[in-house]
Amino acid sequence: MFAEHVKEDLHNCLRCGMCQPVCPTYAVTRMERYAPRGRVQMVKKYLEGDLSITQGLHEALMSCTLCESCAQACPSGVRLDRVFENMRMELHEALGGGFAKRTLFAALQNPMLARLGAKVVRMGQRVVVAPLNIGWRVGKIPLNRFPSFNSIPFRESAGELVPPKGKRKGRVLYFTGCATNFINEHVGRAVVEVLTHLGIEVYIPRGQVCCSVPIFLSGARREALSNVKRNVALLDRSDVDAIVVDCATCGGGLKKAIPHLMEDLSLDGEQARRVAAKVRDVSEIVAERLDELELEKRSPNNRIRVTYHDPCHLVRSMKIAKEPRRILGALEDVEFVEMAGADQCCGGAGSFQFEHVELSAGVTARKKDMIRATGGHVVATGCPGCNLTLRGNLSREDDPQVKHPVELVRDRLRQRQR
Repeated sequence: MFAEHVKEDLHNCLRCGMCQPVCPTYAVTRMERYAPRGRVQMVKKYLEGDLSITQGLHEALMSCTLCESCAQACPSGVRLDRVFENMRMELHEALGGGFAKRTLFAALQNPMLARLGAKVVRMGQRVVVAPLNIGWRVGKIPLNRFPSFNSIPFRESAGELVPPKGKRKGRVLYFTGCATNFINEHVGRAVVEVLTHLGIEVYIPRGQVCCSVPIFLSGARREALSNVKRNVALLDRSDVDAIVVDCATCGGGLKKAIPHLMEDLSLDGEQARRVAAKVRDVSEIVAERLDELELEKRSPNNRIRVTYHDPCHLVRSMKIAKEPRRILGALEDVEFVEMAGADQCCGGAGSFQFEHVELSAGVTARKKDMIRATGGHVVATGCPGCNLTLRGNLSREDDPQVKHPVELVRDRLRQRQR
């Protein structure tokens, strides 16, 4: 099942160690088995028949955050992210997934089940967690610091077609992802308001489903295909200028990971590549049209200090780094402060923070120190997973708020509807 064209990359690894300094898990453990070079050697030994699939091998390979820092740093061009993704499929096929993951994947594959699950969680938050102020932890995050679920899914409340304000200057399809649909409706409303303010008609198809990145990056590649094919067919349209995302994980999946998945499984990927060519993060569109935004005049004497955290999938999978910074720098009452190690992983990585709690906590602790050193009032980031991790772990009174960059833009729109 390991793709032959990815196997070839293993022979290009020089074991030079250039990948080690950028690896978040190696930075915490200083152990070779938690470094990209060590993981590559384990994969080679497995493919050569000298290493069997065991729980120890599973732990070593699944403890990678898939942040892609190693692939970017490799002087030999080894596609380490794809090597590890293929190996995860081998592990999944041999060992299967645990009950919690199987339950999660079932919900992500079934829209009705996902909606029911969201309702149950919201009820639990309102009836139990909030009144009793329960601080039990999931991973390192207290239950009372998890975001509240939307009262109804965002796609239902937003409507399928939102007209622009004024003359139409474009039309986009908005792929909301699960986080905005079920949890972060405030981000979705900010995206729609900013885009329509720019004269862009926003089409939000009801038929979209989970991008399946959490499923296939866990190794369950075959299980992810039904969602992948459904979304690709839905998004392959010629009547929209772009497919807009506000989630770095969804964007990285549609732009890069899904075409790679189709290639690795020897499936026809032409449609997926057409979709990938149209995928754009909302920050790209806003950054291009900053001069068209009508923003409120605010006194530069009352500035708020804002720093920015680069989501791994946004900065490496989608190659987007300048655009969010350009947006933040254009806001008159914002003092943008660059963070040391802004592009280093926050330690969330989807379910990683709940499965590898102590290792994740070590990675997150480094990121918290970087954020606090800026003295920022707000840390902006374009990934709901990073938002959850940072907001859940930044618990001191003087810690910054965590927001999506487009929320800061929306808050400053002149004559915006309230």
